[in-house]
Amino acid sequence: MKKILKYFLKILKWLVLFVVGFYFLGIGIFGFKAIEPKGSYSIYWSGIEALWDSEEEFGFWLDKKMNASYNGADGPYIIGDSVYFISPEEKLFAEYLKADDSIVVRVNNSRSDSFEIIRRKGHSIESEIFDMPSRLLAISDIEGNFDAFSGFLEQNGVIDKNFNWIFGDGHLVLLGDFVDRGESVPQVLWLIYKLEQEAEKQDGKVHYILGNHEVMNFQGKWGYNAEKYRKASQEISGFGDWRMATKYMYSENTDLGNWLRKKNVIEKIGSYIFVHAGLSPELLDYHLKLSDINQNCRSNWDHNDTSDNDTVKFLLGVKGPLWYRGMSGDHKQYTKITDAELLQILDYYDAEKIVIGHTLADDVTSDFEGKVIRIDLKHGKSKFSGETKGLFIENGLEYVVDDRGDRNGLKK
Repeated sequence: MKKILKYFLKILKWLVLFVVGFYFLGIGIFGFKAIEPKGSYSIYWSGIEALWDSEEEFGFWLDKKMNASYNGADGPYIIGDSVYFISPEEKLFAEYLKADDSIVVRVNNSRSDSFEIIRRKGHSIESEIFDMPSRLLAISDIEGNFDAFSGFLEQNGVIDKNFNWIFGDGHLVLLGDFVDRGESVPQVLWLIYKLEQEAEKQDGKVHYILGNHEVMNFQGKWGYNAEKYRKASQEISGFGDWRMATKYMYSENTDLGNWLRKKNVIEKIGSYIFVHAGLSPELLDYHLKLSDINQNCRSNWDHNDTSDNDTVKFLLGVKGPLWYRGMSGDHKQYTKITDAELLQILDYYDAEKIVIGHTLADDVTSDFEGKVIRIDLKHGKSKFSGETKGLFIENGLEYVVDDRGDRNGLKK
């Protein structure tokens, strides 16, 4: 037995030495980079591969500044009386903006799409409870994907080919995470901004319900931003620290930041609750109305890490409505909510169903005998791919719809 143990320990020792040696060999060849939130590397070693890579400088640094670059034309960004654009030559420039000036938003896509917006004079806080309209279309987690989003809206009769609202008194529900990852974030946001105004004129409604990624940008968490947005934030804000720069771009100082910060994190439309991630059974311990949830979040976007208020910590934490995944099944730190717990939540908020995004599903699906509807999925990267989908509700019937205009009943 001692012999076997001796051989086992010997093999284990050599295995550990091999793994450690392989790890450090990899660092030696491919480098090591420890990223800081401020937009620098606390430790940076290029690795010897940099000797034959003309795009990377060879060497070792402490606190090396991270670089970012533009990727074609982008914008606009409206701040005060100035509107900023990135030119096709990848230069930042600004123009003076008069109150009634229209602004052209150009999309850097294969169609060179464009549309005009008019700046709103102010943004107000909205209600969180609405009557059910005759038609409602919901989609989630677009993440700066203009082609998928606009194609989906066009094929489902919300906009025409010129990006104008044609949905009449219908309601469009956007269930969060329309920023980050993608390459057309301002264009997606400005399209929503435009449609919001046009819908109101036809007694329709756009409901932009915030997700965790919008709030992460409020807090300056830039890690999911495309490089060009990090650079634009830095140049426009004047902050070298990427966290401060991102926070500035989504602050009340900017038109888009001011507009987004007025939005809700949860709404009830008819008998449906719409929320980005889900509702934890623990939420009921706080005895909050929907308006309380929205107000607590809205007043504390920037303080979730420092607040000494237990309610705020819960709402903006991992079990709050922006992050909780327990309605989507067992998921790492989340245990799937039970039928009884779900019924308690629905009863408390006098609702029949909850529609959520945040956690990827294979398709628009329902669970708990149709009481939970999941609408986050991996959308297509181009217009009319058939892979971008959402939920359509008309006259009490629920359908899965895609960006080719196909419609199928939602399976319970």
